[in-house]
Amino acid sequence: MSDSSDSQKKTGLLRAWHIVAWLLVVVLVGWWIAKGFSAQKTTYPNKPIEVVVPYPAGGGSDTFVRRVIQQGIEEGQLLDVPLAVFNVPGGGGTIGSRDVMNSRPDGYKVICHHTSMISSKLAGTVDFGPDDFAKFAQTGKNTMIVMVREDCPYPDLKALLNAAAENPKSLKFGANIGSAAYFITLQLEKAVPGAKFSIVSADGGADRYNRLIGGHLDAGIFSLSEYLDFRDGDDTPADRNVKALSVLSEERHPAIPDAGTAIEQGFPVTFSNGYYWWAAKDTPPEIQEYLADVLERTMQTEIAQSEMKRLRIDPTFLRGKEVEADIQATVDSFKSVIAEENRVVPDFAKYMQILVLILFVIVIIVSIRERGQPDEDAIDLDSDSPAFTKRKGRATACFVALLSYVLLLVFTPIPFAIASSLMVFITGGLMSAWDKKYRLILFQLALLTGFGAEFVFTKVFTIPLP
Repeated sequence: MSDSSDSQKKTGLLRAWHIVAWLLVVVLVGWWIAKGFSAQKTTYPNKPIEVVVPYPAGGGSDTFVRRVIQQGIEEGQLLDVPLAVFNVPGGGGTIGSRDVMNSRPDGYKVICHHTSMISSKLAGTVDFGPDDFAKFAQTGKNTMIVMVREDCPYPDLKALLNAAAENPKSLKFGANIGSAAYFITLQLEKAVPGAKFSIVSADGGADRYNRLIGGHLDAGIFSLSEYLDFRDGDDTPADRNVKALSVLSEERHPAIPDAGTAIEQGFPVTFSNGYYWWAAKDTPPEIQEYLADVLERTMQTEIAQSEMKRLRIDPTFLRGKEVEADIQATVDSFKSVIAEENRVVPDFAKYMQILVLILFVIVIIVSIRERGQPDEDAIDLDSDSPAFTKRKGRATACFVALLSYVLLLVFTPIPFAIASSLMVFITGGLMSAWDKKYRLILFQLALLTGFGAEFVFTKVFTIPLP
């Protein structure tokens, strides 16, 4: 009698679970669908706008976006929604760029990235470039310098290049492969026959500075604003301070009048790095115009003008056709270097996508083959069955599924809620040996986890998701 009562109790609890689970699934999926329709129908913007800075905090790009743009917008109350700045470092700025390129073209995720967005594809380090984005503004240009540690034995740029010619590849020069600074470095090398640096990539100005002070770089190209931030007082020990060997402008800059130009030293190399604003390629023109309007008004605010003056940033502003022309001019100026360098870099993103597909097929094959295994291989919480990690590769299959999930989020536009639901369902299926009695509950848990996680992250914690 007690067994019958326990069975009825379990059946009742299971029925209650299914009712509650399905109600929650309907609510969450309904919210997710309504959110998608709402984003299309309501006036832009109606939620926070995410600005990606593709370098670590503390560098020139990060400083510009936070101190000039973000503060200017807040001071002028130019947006009715928050402007959230996120650092997405890695790959010399290409990871953050790819993230924005693959985002929804709704204007809620944009990137502020300098001329490296133009040069990366030309150098062959990535398979995307300006034509793969909507480019709607350029805000300010930064004078660039060649910086060394203060105890550097070379008094000027000419002495540095002569040393690079006398002992090729002996000097480590900080300039990310594929960046605009990389092309400028090649131009400097060509100015002195035989000069050759060992070019070292670093993730942003702050990283290059730390490597320079640590003795892991002999020199590097930095923005003037980075130099002013990194330069300490004259009483700082020389091995903990920096100095400018040359300024890459047509004339000496009043902020560092003792630093001669490259032209003065006999090298016709000039370069200023512009801050460009990019969005996903199919972003509607009216949204691009709106964002350009906000940025133009921001550049006119008192705090933006003050910060640009302090950082010695030229307060230029371009939009529309002017931006297109400026970018094309930069492309043309780099073409001769590209033709001679002719770098060929593998398309790692495509290889990773192929790897994801292979791993996914492996997961399916493994799970299908194990469905026909004896019952001792199935999960039995009440038995002394072997640990899950010892069950014929099932733990490995779960790890592969997890890896595939991460790569799909990074390299494909699959929504977070759907990808997460699939991940939970596949992993749970592998763990339960795809037992029929668990499948419905597993399906419900997968939907609740995937869509519930998106609801909690976006509505409760307001954290942007992949």
